[in-house]
Amino acid sequence: MAEPAADKSILNRPAVQVAPEKYDTFKVPDGYELDPEIMPEVHSMFKGMNLSQASAQTLVDFYAKKNMEAATAPIEYWKELQDKWVKEINADPEIGGRIDQVKTSIGRLLDSVGDQKLSNDFRAAMDLTGAGNHPAFVKLFYRVAQKLTEGTTHVGGGPRGANERPRSAAQAIYPNLPTSSGG
Repeated sequence: MAEPAADKSILNRPAVQVAPEKYDTFKVPDGYELDPEIMPEVHSMFKGMNLSQASAQTLVDFYAKKNMEAATAPIEYWKELQDKWVKEINADPEIGGRIDQVKTSIGRLLDSVGDQKLSNDFRAAMDLTGAGNHPAFVKLFYRVAQKLTEGTTHVGGGPRGANERPRSAAQAIYPNLPTSSGG
């Protein structure tokens, strides 16, 4: 007759956790802090779950990691969006190849408002929010600037002399047209 098989299920059971009397300070990543006001409640919760120091640390690690990811996600999204907009502006057929000229025109438009503080505050808001990098914003302000600001200085032929007669409409349209009066 064979002996009854030993009950091996006892060997496969996980070790029983025992919560410590008092949890040690939990380790967290550099720059991250656990709120000291809620830690007594957290310790009580961990104790009620009968978590060992190591198991509680595992939960704290998970919590800190997820909180840090949640905190940095909006910043990363904002940076990616700004990069995308700048690439779109640089690739735009209307303004992409002459971004310095576009910036100068928009700058002149803002300066033409006549209120330097307002212009500076507006520029700061565009920098802070990143809205100043949006292709539609840049194109719209560039078009407005082209219509509302003075163009660049053009060198002309100089003023007419005192004895020079005004030119006729035909002479203005056809400057090389011979005239009967010689003028």
